[in-house]
Amino acid sequence: MVHANDMHFVRSNRKLTHVQQDIIYEMSTLNLGPVKTFNTMRTKYGGFEEVGATKDDCKNFKQSLTCYIGEYDGEMIVQRLSRKKNCCDGYSFEYTVNTNGDLDLLFWADDILKKNYLAFGDIISFDATFKANKYNMVFVPFTAIDNHCRNVTVGAALLSSESIESYSWLLKVFLDSFGIAPKVVVTDQDPAMKQAISLVLPNSRHRLCMWHIMKKLADKVGVALCNNEDFKRKICDIVWTDAISQSEFETQ
Repeated sequence: MVHANDMHFVRSNRKLTHVQQDIIYEMSTLNLGPVKTFNTMRTKYGGFEEVGATKDDCKNFKQSLTCYIGEYDGEMIVQRLSRKKNCCDGYSFEYTVNTNGDLDLLFWADDILKKNYLAFGDIISFDATFKANKYNMVFVPFTAIDNHCRNVTVGAALLSSESIESYSWLLKVFLDSFGIAPKVVVTDQDPAMKQAISLVLPNSRHRLCMWHIMKKLADKVGVALCNNEDFKRKICDIVWTDAISQSEFETQ
């Protein structure tokens, strides 16, 4: 009762193969949705009727895959990084869980990141992103500057809270992984970071990021004064130099 050209629409004839399911999963790790994945397979197979499934089938599989992963995604990332630590020389990976068994703190650094640190780790900067994901965790990259004035990553972490305890744990595992403390640490004006650095890295000089400070200038002095070219020239001559003493700086 169905025309031969429409047989691929019949439910009994619509099925995603294991290869296609794997393609949907791999594409999702690249932030490509099931519709774009279907369009890619349609081009690859030579037409949507040759795929053997519809866009809705791809959507349903992706939804089922998300539901299956569910609360086990934290466990999956821990298992993945644990396997890397066991098979890759120089791979560092540490984590903790809270009382509910949820992933609380996570730090990792591979051999390339450690080489970056040994070469350019005299001065490092680290900052935390906003909690803009469903896990309510912040991403904390450790960054250095190479000889070409480009950013290089030397470590990364996920934290469930921006507390003194969390940052202290993070800096301790960072120090254990690399074995050498940085000479200078640059952060924003986060008080928890300041206390954690003084506790764990007492011999490292802690400095505040000038970009964060200058960004708040308009809030401190007002927009009208901040837009005054003469004022901006004078304030930049004061703060963007290390050729004046502390007392002269405060007077200026």
